[in-house]
Amino acid sequence: MRQRRWGIVALYTGLTALSVVWLVPVATAAMISIRPLDEIRDGPWNLSGATFTLDNYVRAWQQGVSGFALNSFIITLGSVALTVVVGALAAYAFVHLKFRFQGVAFFLLMTTMIVPIQLIIIPLLPWFRTLGLDNGNWQFVGVVLVHTGFGAGWAVFMMGSFFAAVPREILESGRIDGAGEWAQFRHLVLPLALPGIISFAIIDFVFVWNDLLVALTLLDRSTQPLQVGLANLQSPHLSQQDLVSAGAIMAILPPVLLFASLNRYYVRGLFAGGVKG
Repeated sequence: MRQRRWGIVALYTGLTALSVVWLVPVATAAMISIRPLDEIRDGPWNLSGATFTLDNYVRAWQQGVSGFALNSFIITLGSVALTVVVGALAAYAFVHLKFRFQGVAFFLLMTTMIVPIQLIIIPLLPWFRTLGLDNGNWQFVGVVLVHTGFGAGWAVFMMGSFFAAVPREILESGRIDGAGEWAQFRHLVLPLALPGIISFAIIDFVFVWNDLLVALTLLDRSTQPLQVGLANLQSPHLSQQDLVSAGAIMAILPPVLLFASLNRYYVRGLFAGGVKG
C-alpha cells in the first residue's frame, strides 16, 4: 500500500514538473505580449521599471490577426463538422452493417492514418488547380476537404470503438419497434456514443486549428489561417516579438476554452474508450 502511494506521488510530481516546463514558454509569451518592445529587449522577466499594456493585442488585431482568426474559424469549424459527420456515418456502417468490399474499403481508409501528409501535399496542388479550388473562397472548400480526407481515418478508428460498444440488444429492440438504420443511428447510437464523438471533435479541432503546413502550401494570403498569419508578422528585417506574442496568446485561447467547456465529455470519452477498448 505504501509503495503504491509513493508511486502515485512520484507520478503526480513528474506530471507537475512537465506541466511547469510546458507553461514556461507560454508564460514568457504572455509576459512579452503585455509589455512594450523596448522593455522586453532587456529580458521579458526583467521587471525593473516595467509597464504593462494591452496595446500589443490591439495592434496585432489591427495588423491582420482579425482576418486570419476569421479564416481559422471558417477552416477549422468546417473541417471538424464535415469530418465528424462523414466519420460518424462511416464508423456506423463499418461496425453495424455488412457490404461488399468492406475490408478493402476499411484498409484504404486506414491508410490515411499511415501516409504522412508531407508526402502528398505538393501533388495536391495540380488537383487544386484542376478542380478550381485555388481561387477565392473555393480555397476554403479545398482545404476543408483535405483536412476531412486526412481526418476521416482517425474519425472511423476512434468513433468506431464507441459505436461497437453500444449493446446489440438496444439495436435489436429498436428494430423490433420498427426503427430503420437511420433511426437507430440517430436516436440510439449517437446519444450513447456522444462522449466519444466530442472527444474526437476536440482532438480534430486542435489539429486543424494548429495546422501550418497545409495552409501555407495550398492557400494564398487572403485565405490563410492564424498560424500562417503569425509567421508573417515576423520578418528578418522587422522584429515584432510583442505583436507575435500577443497573437500567439490569442491563438491558443480557442482550443483552451473549447477543452475547458467540454472537458467532462472528453474525460468520459477517454474513460469509456479505456474500459471498453
